[in-house]
Amino acid sequence: MYAATVVLAVAVLAGATQDPDGLTPLMRAAARGDAAQVTALLDKGAAPDASTPAQRITALMCAAYFGHARVISVLVSRGASIAQKDAQGAAAVDWAALGDHPELEKTLTGPNVALNPFLNTGLMPMWLMDKAAGQ
Repeated sequence: MYAATVVLAVAVLAGATQDPDGLTPLMRAAARGDAAQVTALLDKGAAPDASTPAQRITALMCAAYFGHARVISVLVSRGASIAQKDAQGAAAVDWAALGDHPELEKTLTGPNVALNPFLNTGLMPMWLMDKAAGQ
């Protein structure tokens, strides 16, 4: 009993507990743009690439959608993968596009990661339409 309680306490401190939607404290802090809390949770052992069970959303995707560049920098420097995809095939760069944050494209792309033009979101940010038109 004691060992299970200690394991649970460590998991809670590390941000491993999920709410009913599957979001962890790390994901919630990333969505709020709270870089200090994100750093503290990572220091306590939170997994930077943990994802929600059904949709496979990560803290990096949350930060990208809301345009929190400092949080993105912290997460990537601590091992969050820019290549990880959600259940629809969207990477963090796609979440940044959906949140209309073109300034994050360079940070969130790499050799094997680029905007996915085939996502079925029904939305296309204006800056992405300009890019497609060659402007």
